[in-house]
Amino acid sequence: MKRQVALTLAVLSTSVYAEKFSGNNSPNVFSKILNTQMVYRFDSLPLSGRLNDDRLGWSESFWPSNRGGIAYRWSHPDPQPFKYKLYTKEELKKMSEEEIGRLSPSELYDITMSDYNYTLTRKVLRLFTPKDLWWEGICHGWALAAANYPEPAPVRIRNKEGIVVNFGSSDVKGLLAMHDAYNYQGTYAQIGMRCNVSGKVPGEGDERDANPYPPTPELANTPDCADVNAGAFHVSLANLIGIHSRSFVADVDRFGDVWNQPVTGYSSQIIGDEPVTSEHRGQGIERRIKIATKFTYGEELKFWTAEAEAAGARNFVSKLPVTNTVHQEFRSKNYEYVVELDYRGNVIGGEWITETRPDFMWIITRDKKFHNTPYPLSGLNVIYRPVKR
Repeated sequence: MKRQVALTLAVLSTSVYAEKFSGNNSPNVFSKILNTQMVYRFDSLPLSGRLNDDRLGWSESFWPSNRGGIAYRWSHPDPQPFKYKLYTKEELKKMSEEEIGRLSPSELYDITMSDYNYTLTRKVLRLFTPKDLWWEGICHGWALAAANYPEPAPVRIRNKEGIVVNFGSSDVKGLLAMHDAYNYQGTYAQIGMRCNVSGKVPGEGDERDANPYPPTPELANTPDCADVNAGAFHVSLANLIGIHSRSFVADVDRFGDVWNQPVTGYSSQIIGDEPVTSEHRGQGIERRIKIATKFTYGEELKFWTAEAEAAGARNFVSKLPVTNTVHQEFRSKNYEYVVELDYRGNVIGGEWITETRPDFMWIITRDKKFHNTPYPLSGLNVIYRPVKR
């Protein structure tokens, strides 16, 4: 997963001045995604919401680079990353459907396209190496695909030479993730900037992290690490999820790492009003409201495990079709912040209270068709079929 993760230590603000959103922190950037004006009036912003289509926000591996990404034979008893043999057309014709189904998603794609030179697989294997870091992969592609495309169904396809290819749901998810990681051509919108400061919010580090400790306040408060303004976060979340049921991607790691996740819902509670000083009023603030929000997103599978594979994550079409991911996982973060309103009741800014918070939030609109550049994946137009509700 291209671990674009950015968690930052939330340092409580001692400033009495408004933290207004503007420029690259303005929720208005999402208006081009929604094709309508954003709602800013606080009383018109839903305090809770979730996606109408529960097929979005599906869990999936970030397809680790050091295993070969989508060229990894994740369900094979001897996957041999980067070292396996590519089968000829003649050899494939002698193999069973089950044996072919154990190949990697990229191999299954190439075979379906009758490409026995394995163009996609070779390009993917050239992109990654066994020496890539443990967290590197295509999480940005997985999160975007999970936000844009309803969960894919298993599919059985016979290529023009008569070879039958069984794609499990996870195989198609990997192909979708690869496409949206590199081939996207839609409209892009983002609020917040990526923080490149090394460190972790207390309690959110991993033993594999190079630096599991918080950065100094001086580094945490650099301009790039200001993160999504709290007021902009509240407005964007309520508009995208609450009003329009539109998923998006959030980097839920505040500092230097990037962990992109597809947002599926939220629930907010008004805690009470905060004091408004003369300095606040001098900046156009007439009311300050403290909010607690439970922020929910589809959790990625950090890597394929024997347990995950044995439980049937592949969802072969020879089995009963499924309507939900076998290994669907959700995770929530609890945020507290203050939103600041002007005299008309519109949200104009805010400030964070909790140390944990999103680093940036973004989305790219879904294209009507899949593309072949830079990776040959237009065959997804035939392979991808959403599960039926």
